Amino acid sequence: MKGMILAAGLGLRMRPLTLVRAKPVLPVLNRPLLHWTLEHLARHGVDDVIVNLHHLPESVTEALEDRSSAGLRIRYAHERPILGTSGGPRAVRDVLGSEPFLLVNGDMLFDFDLSDLVARHHASGARATLALLPNPDPRTYGSVVTDRTGRVLSLAGLPRRARGTRSLFTGVHVLDPALLDWLPEGPSDSVRDLYAPMVAEGERVDGVRVHGAWHDFGRPSLYRDTQLRLLPGRGRDRVLLDPRAQVSRDARLRRSVVGAGARVDGEAVVERSVLWDGATVEAGARVEGAIVVSGGVVRPGENARGVAVIPRRGIKDLQEASEGVELRDRMAWVELK
Repeated sequence: MKGMILAAGLGLRMRPLTLVRAKPVLPVLNRPLLHWTLEHLARHGVDDVIVNLHHLPESVTEALEDRSSAGLRIRYAHERPILGTSGGPRAVRDVLGSEPFLLVNGDMLFDFDLSDLVARHHASGARATLALLPNPDPRTYGSVVTDRTGRVLSLAGLPRRARGTRSLFTGVHVLDPALLDWLPEGPSDSVRDLYAPMVAEGERVDGVRVHGAWHDFGRPSLYRDTQLRLLPGRGRDRVLLDPRAQVSRDARLRRSVVGAGARVDGEAVVERSVLWDGATVEAGARVEGAIVVSGGVVRPGENARGVAVIPRRGIKDLQEASEGVELRDRMAWVELK
């Protein structure tokens, strides 16, 4: 089965982290986010994946260099300009073939049963099937409204408001690639330009309530907090420590994620934080509720609390993207939102 992962977005809500790497390959529990997605797709029968690219494309291709194993084929589609959630698939329509395929947002972590979703799509006769969850915050996520049979009546108020069961669209869907022929070439949105017009014309679009984890990394502080909740093991002080990290015996780590090649020197303290691969916390420094990216350094005596620590290269973009930027030597500290 074919699949497509949408990985071209700018990741504006996740700045400044996405000034360093594309959002779909930010490290999550010490692995690029897309590694989790690709493995999940492969477990459910996907063997051919297209990944679209635009923002920091080399960060994506570098992170996936070793992923084309175990029979999983990965191909890339470079977009200039960004084509959107249905314009991207429309641009590779010929590659997608004639059978239903899985379309997945690349900036989330999820584990629900894709095999069941695909099976229910085939059984229903719908042209497209959307994976849905209860909507925890309708003010943040526009609701998908379905009737008792699961038929979609409205998506974020389009084509019209409707009554029924209100759900959150997870960004995972199965669809007939022939639907992409409805769209003109160029940028387009799957909800506004594809599904809402289909519903208006009486075409069957279904929604299926799925079960399992779904994490949307909508801002840097949520990205940090989600990983701390997902730490393996038990106890409040558990730490996920990559075996290639260098941690002094005199350092104190509590409820944190520490990546490959990260260094924590003697008498340093790291609490409730995420250290990317190659981050450094020098002797006597404190890191609390922070994110230290690759190449980031917290120096002796400094207390990095509630900030992202990044190298100052690219600082012009950083100043334009974020308030609360503090410059320190060759580092920038940016308040986490």
